[in-house]
Amino acid sequence: MQNRHSAQEGRTFIETLAYIMIMITVTAGIATMVGRGYYRYECSAIQQDLVDLHKAISKHYAADGHYTNIKWDDLCEDRLGPRSIMPERVCDTDESGQETCKCKVQKGRHIFDGTVDIGSGDCLADGTYCVTFFIQFNNLPQDICAQLGARAWSTTSGSDVERIEINNDLWYWQYSPIKPTGSYKKHYLPALVDDVANACHSGYDNTIRWYFN
Repeated sequence: MQNRHSAQEGRTFIETLAYIMIMITVTAGIATMVGRGYYRYECSAIQQDLVDLHKAISKHYAADGHYTNIKWDDLCEDRLGPRSIMPERVCDTDESGQETCKCKVQKGRHIFDGTVDIGSGDCLADGTYCVTFFIQFNNLPQDICAQLGARAWSTTSGSDVERIEINNDLWYWQYSPIKPTGSYKKHYLPALVDDVANACHSGYDNTIRWYFN
């Protein structure tokens, strides 16, 4: 009788252990699926944020016909740009009731927690007339760097890409009147996927800067 009880207890313990292992495996599988789903969301979100920020800058300065003195404060003042990437907006009201708004800091932040810079490019010597603007994403993971760098830009968003800098590589249009400078490894646009992938480093230290005209 004692042996029978011992055998039953042994089977019960083994069955319980097997059940626990199955539950751990199932839970881990679900967690992996959720993680992959969220990562795909992050990949999609950062691409959309880039497109929306590009459109916001192009729209705000289009009437000027140039891109001189581009700064975050202008976008915060007019509530332009994707909310997920914009710096915090702060406003003050003077004695006359006039409200003035600006950005709390002069850097955006993308979904992978790197900073985002914007500014003017290709200016005259005195800085009074700039024909391009740039958007720069810092601290990108390698695969996101490759995806963003290989993006095919369309002309429907108001301005065209003039050149792209990824770490130490640069892509530009062969017959553009704006000639690139600096000690970059140079390529012609449109960028080839393999070249972009090779330009992106392992880890999270990748930087991409797009110039738009």
